[in-house]
Amino acid sequence: MVLNMSRAVYVDTSRTSINGKRKKSHCVYDGERIFQINKLTKLKSVDEVFIDTLFPEIYEEVLELLKRNIEVYLLKYTRILRKPRLENSMRKSDEVDAVILSKIPRYGFRLLTIQEMEKKAKLWPNKQV
Repeated sequence: MVLNMSRAVYVDTSRTSINGKRKKSHCVYDGERIFQINKLTKLKSVDEVFIDTLFPEIYEEVLELLKRNIEVYLLKYTRILRKPRLENSMRKSDEVDAVILSKIPRYGFRLLTIQEMEKKAKLWPNKQV
C-alpha cells in the first residue's frame, strides 16, 4: 500500500512590491529546506500552501494558486507566532517564522476560496506592471 502524501509548504509572506518593483522575497519552508521566492506562483509540485499574512500585493498570486487547485491556508491569528519564538529564545526572522508555521496545527489556519480572493482582487486591483 502506497500513501500519496500531499506536499505542503509554509510561507512567511512579505509585501513584495513598492511602485511595481520587487523589494523582498517570500521565505518558504518545505519541511526540509528553507528557500526564497519572489512570486508564490513560482511554487511547483505543491498541493497545499500555508501563509502567515495575506497582503493586497499578493491577492492575484493566491488567486492563481487556487485556480491551479492548490489549497491555500491563511493563519487565523499571527500572534500565535510570538509564543514559540519567546519560549525558544529565537529572534524574529522570516526563516524562523516559516519553520514555526509548519508546527502550527491545521486548525490554526483557514482555507481560502476562489470566490473570496476574486472579491478581494476586485476591491484592491493590483497596480503592478
